[in-house]
Amino acid sequence: MNKPISLTVSCRQLTVWLTVVISLIGLSLVAMVYWDKSLYLWFNRSLHHDKFNAAELKGSNWLYDFITAESSLVVFVGFILLAVVVIRRLVVSKKLLIMFSCYQVVWLLGINYFKILLKYFFGRCVPSICFLPDVALLTNQYGFVWFSKVSGFASFPSGHCTFMSFCLFWVAVLNSKLKFFIVTVFLLLFCGLVIFNYHFLSDCLAGTALGLFWGGLSYWLWCYIMQHFKPGYQ
Repeated sequence: MNKPISLTVSCRQLTVWLTVVISLIGLSLVAMVYWDKSLYLWFNRSLHHDKFNAAELKGSNWLYDFITAESSLVVFVGFILLAVVVIRRLVVSKKLLIMFSCYQVVWLLGINYFKILLKYFFGRCVPSICFLPDVALLTNQYGFVWFSKVSGFASFPSGHCTFMSFCLFWVAVLNSKLKFFIVTVFLLLFCGLVIFNYHFLSDCLAGTALGLFWGGLSYWLWCYIMQHFKPGYQ
């Protein structure tokens, strides 16, 4: 019989989690300064600009549409719900299963609005327009226009990577058998967002850090709730 989800958090787990999040933030800053523009230009030169340009691919390439559309976020939310169903024997009652599902929805809504706030604050242009002469005059050297409401200035952090990494965290916690599949899909989508010039590398790294951070907070709050308000849950 399967065991319940562990409600104990060790210092080692906390250290690893914070180390990964901080490392991703650091890599995002490095990528922003040194790699973003180089990767963008390299992909345009090496992968045929007309076939990998975000402005031209929308609506004409099913793979691009799947990777960049909001539907991909829904798919990953579905993975979380699927994982909940798969581990239904790990909870002691249907009420707890419903409670857990609602808990996930609340946190997903929360991360969505927080991500929107960050996008508005940073106001970074998307790669496909960031290096156009007229746009470059409006931004700093890294493409940021603080508190911008202009369409196309919502690249940082990547919302797709934020949701995907949040789901990845919880899938790893709920059912480790699925984590390798989710990691594979996550990496394919992560690379696709960069290759198709939909996001800069630093956008994706920052989004991944945000999602893992949010996932960790939601997990440890869930542990706290179960320990203090559901004492019979072991």
